[in-house]
Amino acid sequence: MSDTHAHRARLLVSVCVLVIAAAAPVARGATPAAHDAAFWQAIVDADYRLPASQSAVALVDELIGLLGHSDPMLRDRYGYEIFAAWVYRDQLLAPADLERIRSRLCADARSGLGSPPDDRTLQRSFSLLDLSVLAAYDLKAPFMSQSAFEETLAVGADSLAEERDLRGFEPGKGWVHATAHGADLLKFLARNPKLARHEQGKLVRAVRDRLESAGQVFVWGEDARLAAALLSLLRRPDVEPGLLQPWLKSLIEAHERLWSKELDPTAYAAVRTQVNTLTQLAAMLGREPDDKLANWEREIQATLGRTAL
Repeated sequence: MSDTHAHRARLLVSVCVLVIAAAAPVARGATPAAHDAAFWQAIVDADYRLPASQSAVALVDELIGLLGHSDPMLRDRYGYEIFAAWVYRDQLLAPADLERIRSRLCADARSGLGSPPDDRTLQRSFSLLDLSVLAAYDLKAPFMSQSAFEETLAVGADSLAEERDLRGFEPGKGWVHATAHGADLLKFLARNPKLARHEQGKLVRAVRDRLESAGQVFVWGEDARLAAALLSLLRRPDVEPGLLQPWLKSLIEAHERLWSKELDPTAYAAVRTQVNTLTQLAAMLGREPDDKLANWEREIQATLGRTAL
């Protein structure tokens, strides 16, 4: 084949590839990236300042599209960190835009929830993390309606209860951390005056369900993040008396059952991961200056004394 014929053959193959690619369906929910990594890195290098003549709303929509990316730089450094700077630090978005974004993130956080672990978890997990930014923002500049708050609370609680992907850090992909990010969301929601007193138990049950059902001991700091969510509840002036008592009683009973027969590794992990989180919570309470929290610390320490492993 002559050089000319070879060139034409290569050109024909290239055209066919382009046609096939153009005709291929775009994955549902996928948003083609309008800007490359260099664009976002320049924003990071400029202390996360919004570039001149750019729309914060449009760029935030694009950032949310990065939350499910397998590249941790795109997902975490850009999709989360830039989002946090513009929403929380710089307050660049109007309440209507924040609400639209909150609704989108809630839907993304539920997408595939309860399914076997795969990389769809990344979108769910980092949607929870971005929702935690919105929940923190709502504490200083309220924009959520009561119904929006309750929807967000349900998303956080359901995510802890139903998420099956418990990966922490994965080499090459970075943080997955759905449990930690769900805890972060509940931590800020637990501080909100919109949280009804009768809903406090929902947060405790969400944490307890996660720990009892995990089937493993968390090793990537999840226990401390879950403890921080509980601490936010216990700090509330309207905290429900006896809020933790049913859980603590149940844990003591589970510990007694654990040693009443041949050791069940799954049951051991369920008790151990609860003990670890409560140990973290007791340590946090011990550093609190509020004497009212000392009673909670004593109650937890008494339970830990009966559930030593």
